[in-house]
Amino acid sequence: MKNYNRPIKLLYFKWLRLKPIKFIVATTLLGILFTIPIKLILDFAGVGDSDIGGFDFERSSQLEMIITVIILAPLIETLLCQSLPIKLIQVFKKNHSNLIALLVSSLVFSLAHYSYSVWYSLMVLPMGFFLAKTYLVFQRRKESSFWMTTAVHASRNLIALMVIL
Repeated sequence: MKNYNRPIKLLYFKWLRLKPIKFIVATTLLGILFTIPIKLILDFAGVGDSDIGGFDFERSSQLEMIITVIILAPLIETLLCQSLPIKLIQVFKKNHSNLIALLVSSLVFSLAHYSYSVWYSLMVLPMGFFLAKTYLVFQRRKESSFWMTTAVHASRNLIALMVIL
């Protein structure tokens, strides 16, 4: 049984050591990949795209979309959904703080998108997990956890924007 987990562990540790650009690309793709099963389940359950909701692209110019989705949202959400919750938990909770911070940050990120719909909130949960994990990984690496997390988020939003446009 231990041999079964070995390839997954090797991939995990390789992912943790990726250089920043490769990490951004890999993590963005992982976030999207882990969202696909949720979308398929929602489709199977009869939840349509209009029920899921999301950013209202019809009410914004392309420039407004780019500024909002690729610049402002990643900056603000990294601050409010990853940086603050993770740092607060690390200060006040010493035992298992990173695990708790990972879970809380993922939930905060998900709930920050609840205004679109409960379904949208559920769909962004995997990305919230990968953003929180990015923050923790680069915090441990003593590299810029804020900017790396923002870059992963902006990269993911850029792909979504390109698909929509």
